[in-house]
Amino acid sequence: MDFVKLTAAQRQFFDENGYLAVPDVLSPKMIDRLTQVSDRLIESFDRDGAYVQRRPGIVQEPDFHPLLTQSPTVPLVVQLLSPNIQLHTTAIIYKFPEPADEEVVNQRGWHRDSGLAEDLGHRNLPRVSIKVGYCLTDFKQPRSGFTLFASSSHLLDTPLPIPKGEVDPVGTVELCLNAGDAFLFENRLFHTSAPNLIDRVSKVVIFGYAYRWMGGAHRAMSLVQPDEGMVLEQVDDIGKQLLGEPNDGLITWAKQHDIFPEPTPWVMEC
Repeated sequence: MDFVKLTAAQRQFFDENGYLAVPDVLSPKMIDRLTQVSDRLIESFDRDGAYVQRRPGIVQEPDFHPLLTQSPTVPLVVQLLSPNIQLHTTAIIYKFPEPADEEVVNQRGWHRDSGLAEDLGHRNLPRVSIKVGYCLTDFKQPRSGFTLFASSSHLLDTPLPIPKGEVDPVGTVELCLNAGDAFLFENRLFHTSAPNLIDRVSKVVIFGYAYRWMGGAHRAMSLVQPDEGMVLEQVDDIGKQLLGEPNDGLITWAKQHDIFPEPTPWVMEC
């Protein structure tokens, strides 16, 4: 995995807004390869409606293995969280064209990720995970099936405020990205799927990373089961850690690049 330094401007933008766009991450050849395997997996999946999200069976496909340690996105995630992380979710998300009627246009599902708010409420939630989305299609115009973000809503300690009579909060952002671009967003940021009102299927692949102490419940959502050792044989030590093995490959990599965080002291003299 190539080292890419998180800039001060990127860190500030992510801290203030909860998301970050990263252009030109995937090559045209990689886009084509990922699209082919994604199409195959979605075709074999039961589709009910315009929004299709497939989670299982993704890391078992060798064509997806490069995304596990993709640069520059994964190095940025390491610096925004820590190297003590693992992959906790994957998804292929396809949004098929929809009619531009009022019900479709106004359909929303604003939420936060990782399930913390359901148990702890909205106050004082920590950043524990970051998702990376890879665009396999262009999103050059509004309402083309891209995710909507409520900018800076990761800092809210209340439910998401939406003006009466509206479906979106003030400060809603819909990024315009190209195929091959990527985007990062953290678990506390309110987001929702947007309708796809253009004449083509929108396609995104999601790889989500969380602290290892988040536990097996998140890893079991979509990833490697104990009897699938061949998957682990096909990745390096960084990939083994990210797939949940008792391996510190990413931690070793972070120390080599001088981005391992300082240890947190337990006591101090006063």
